[in-house]
Amino acid sequence: MEGLDDLEADETGLNQTGESPAELMQPDMTLEDHQDAPPADASESLIDNNQSRPGDLKSLRGRAWTLAKRLAQRNGISDLVEPLSGKGLGFVLRDVPDPSLADQLDEDALAQICILWWQLAACSEMTFAPLESILPILPADSVLRRALEDQDAELLFNSIWTLDPGHTGYRLWQSLHDQDWRDLVNLMDTYRHIRHLATETGMAIWD
Repeated sequence: MEGLDDLEADETGLNQTGESPAELMQPDMTLEDHQDAPPADASESLIDNNQSRPGDLKSLRGRAWTLAKRLAQRNGISDLVEPLSGKGLGFVLRDVPDPSLADQLDEDALAQICILWWQLAACSEMTFAPLESILPILPADSVLRRALEDQDAELLFNSIWTLDPGHTGYRLWQSLHDQDWRDLVNLMDTYRHIRHLATETGMAIWD
């Protein structure tokens, strides 16, 4: 399947270092439950170097998945990011963050996770992609799936704290660890290149 080999190879480059907001604010909350996160290796430095950005769609999708997974892992939402091979932007979000986080984190940590989720949603086009392309991938009990399927924006906004976009700089950009900031910028850069490449080649990425 297109992109699967690259995704599996890239996944080995995910970094397990760095502290999540959950770790910073709640010592009893760690990322130990996210056992799917592969160990770090030298490939991380390659991903962070824009000069090594791949130029083909398959590799760009793999790069987007790796960056998104790494960001999610460090911020305690690793289980929400899933690879998507052969179409789209290389990954999807399975659902919104666990509502119990509202009781476990302080306001700053919760805001960071929620805004980061929206950044990942933007880079995967979760609220823009054709429904037939993403609904079959989402779990049947996913709040996100139900909101998209029913076109119920209110359900989505009630299920994840949706801050004023003008708070993004203060609540997310300035508070991210340096590695997370680089990964987020690289993810947005990769998204742009996927879209630009699709436009240049006349390719519909969701087909």
